[in-house]
Amino acid sequence: MKIMDDFYKSNLFGEVVNVGLGDETETEIIEKAGKEFNIFPLTDALGERNKKNAWIVYEKALASGMVADEIFWRLMWGVKAMLLTAKTSSAEESGLNPFVYKKSKSFLKNWKVEELEKLSESLVVGYHNARRGIGEMETMIEKILLSL
Repeated sequence: MKIMDDFYKSNLFGEVVNVGLGDETETEIIEKAGKEFNIFPLTDALGERNKKNAWIVYEKALASGMVADEIFWRLMWGVKAMLLTAKTSSAEESGLNPFVYKKSKSFLKNWKVEELEKLSESLVVGYHNARRGIGEMETMIEKILLSL
């Protein structure tokens, strides 16, 4: 087995090279992908209704290794926070962190409650369609972000 390991860690000239995997297994590398990316600028762009920034951050998130499902749930969280903020009078009543409540409150100037409900519905329907094999999650999210 040592001979095979040396073969796969050798360059064309037979010199042993560092393949850069270290002690991490392939599974650990895959699980770590996307964990360092800060997705909150995407929810901020959604709240600001800034389709250009939302799309750019979305593409960066995908390039960092985040999967579309994880991005979807962050977007749903942002919409839910804005809806809760619109329908309650305080952070305590909404159950949200005061910082999140205040930020969501500032985003409400860009959205009507009916528009947020429609956005939420589009996300949920798109999610279930993607699960049924009707379209792809990545495309659905991109279309919704570009329609802000």
